[in-house]
Amino acid sequence: MKPERRQFAVIGLGRFGLTVCHELVDAGAQVLAIDIDEDKVREAMGFATQALVANCTSEEVVEELKLGDYDMVMVSIGTDVNASILTTLIAKESGAKSVWVKANDKHHVKILQKIGADHIILPERDMGMRVARKMLDKQVLEFHQLGSGVAMTEIVISAAQMGKTLGELSLCKNRDLSYSDLNADRK
Repeated sequence: MKPERRQFAVIGLGRFGLTVCHELVDAGAQVLAIDIDEDKVREAMGFATQALVANCTSEEVVEELKLGDYDMVMVSIGTDVNASILTTLIAKESGAKSVWVKANDKHHVKILQKIGADHIILPERDMGMRVARKMLDKQVLEFHQLGSGVAMTEIVISAAQMGKTLGELSLCKNRDLSYSDLNADRK
């Protein structure tokens, strides 16, 4: 028996929202793509499980969409901060299990936190941090800020470094960390 595919609703189909939809569909998820712009919805119809023109700042519309049935709702409304905030609030109040939201700035973030967004993304800031980390260290392939001062970094090691422990590699020298910091969670 196949496990059920996860279901996602993506509200707002700009570049960010469409990219999220594409990645979710490519991973095998069911995706409901929603926007008030018919052209954007038409574009999403080519790959999303379902695509609808809808205004999610209306409680009645959100109730009809049954967003509480989805594993996760992504609010990626870009330029209209008020619509983003209202959609997030209505989605949370409608019983959506998890609401992730794309924010534009720190003020938008503060409001989204107060109304209960489960995860807030600042795409330009987040990508800027990843790019800067890669620029600063040629060994860094990927850098992901996890929050609370913790980050995960994927690095390239040379053939000479293969088979050595993290302590032997001294990867954390001059990187504001120590080997004991890496082991702090193991204690």
